[in-house]
Amino acid sequence: MSVSLRLCKTPKLLSAYKLCIFETNMTLVEKKDSTSPTRAEHDSLGSVSVPNDALYGAQTMRALDNFSISSRIAHPELIRSYLWIKLAASRANFRCGALPRKHSELIEKAVLQLLESESTWPQNFPVDPYQAGAGTSQNMNLNEVIANLANQLDGVALGIYAPVHPNDHVNCSQSTNDTFPTAMRLSLLIAAKALTQEVELLSKSFKAKANLWMKIPKSARTHLQDAVPMTLGQEFSGYADALSRCGNWLESGRNSLRDLGIGGSAAGTGLNVPENYSELIVEELSRLSGESLRTSENPFESMQSQAPVSFYSSTLRVLCLELTRICNDLRLLASGPFTGLSELILPAVQPGSSIMPGKVNPSILEMANQTWYSVLGMDQTIAMCVQAGQLELNVMMPMMAYSGLEATRVCTRALSTLRERCIDGLEPNLPRLQKYFESTPQIATALSPRLGYEKTAEIVKKSILTGESIVDLCRREKLLTEEELTTLLDLDHLTHLNRTRR
Repeated sequence: MSVSLRLCKTPKLLSAYKLCIFETNMTLVEKKDSTSPTRAEHDSLGSVSVPNDALYGAQTMRALDNFSISSRIAHPELIRSYLWIKLAASRANFRCGALPRKHSELIEKAVLQLLESESTWPQNFPVDPYQAGAGTSQNMNLNEVIANLANQLDGVALGIYAPVHPNDHVNCSQSTNDTFPTAMRLSLLIAAKALTQEVELLSKSFKAKANLWMKIPKSARTHLQDAVPMTLGQEFSGYADALSRCGNWLESGRNSLRDLGIGGSAAGTGLNVPENYSELIVEELSRLSGESLRTSENPFESMQSQAPVSFYSSTLRVLCLELTRICNDLRLLASGPFTGLSELILPAVQPGSSIMPGKVNPSILEMANQTWYSVLGMDQTIAMCVQAGQLELNVMMPMMAYSGLEATRVCTRALSTLRERCIDGLEPNLPRLQKYFESTPQIATALSPRLGYEKTAEIVKKSILTGESIVDLCRREKLLTEEELTTLLDLDHLTHLNRTRR
């Protein structure tokens, strides 16, 4: 039997309004709507009115009434991972003899239909990420939707919960306390894969520029003052390798998320969980996700501590600190065009001013910096959530999961935009680079082995005072021969290009 997933009307959250959900960055948009018929459901607290065509039930409805906070819903990565958990659990429970074949098959059909209908997720999974601790509302939302859809597939009306019950069958051998941290770790593991790929692509983009510009001379700067000569390629090779190292750290962070405490039940003891269930569900999750996952060696630790989430987030933090530094450098190097450094020419992506015609700003780099700052704030949120665990459970996981996934999402998109709309189109301002290279007094550093520190310092002072170049001063005062000057001021000698990794 085929059942279409209807886009159900959302419940009334404000006195004169309803929330009609649109899938735009998983945001709930307020919109007037007529009142829909309701059905009566109940939970352990009593009766609840639920929209008649909603796939969710009483506990989801209570969450919507209680937690109208952000007008947002869970990230699709978390929903997908949770659906995988419910599917894997039904299969593992059947193999363990904890779930009858009919119930397992109905749950599986319902979950597979939901996995293929992502456009319906905002309507069916509308719980605000700012919700009660541990993610009970999120877990029960999935349980209710899957149970209702499974029963609908069996020809039963919504809200009956027979033959499939949200708690007894969809949640069989599970607790929010072991499913939510599993969904959180799995969703971050999946989402972070695209992020690591983008970091690698950006590193390669910088490396390509480095190789292309390896013999373009420029003046280095330390303390924002003229320093010894170097090449533009050498400078960009530093950016490339910094990002490559960040990519390796991100992958280490991803790997820390592979240990899953699923099967620990409410407190890690595995109460009401059949033997071999943990191993079976982790095997199923590995197949569904395509990732190598592991059963936690200590389910108590996996429930008490969410340090792996903090570890992954900390690698994001390091990445954003490095990206902030690099983007700041690029903005400085591209400053001008006449009163700044103007060593780089950025691609023009939009007019830079509403009042100054012809002005072009480093808009992509400015967007990127703002993104990195936002991610750093989310890392701080995660840090506070991770340290707030108490005794057998960390109840701050919903915000931990939301912040980690949001940080990963915006960072991934910003990296792609930075690479495609800025770095790949960067061009060197060759005349300006050559001018700085030839005019910097610190080119004299290459002469100090022959002239001595004191004499070289004297020449530098004269150059700064008179504006005469170091080379001209050396010629006028006959300090070095032309052959010596040519040898000492050769680009390969000045920058040790032969030692620079390509």
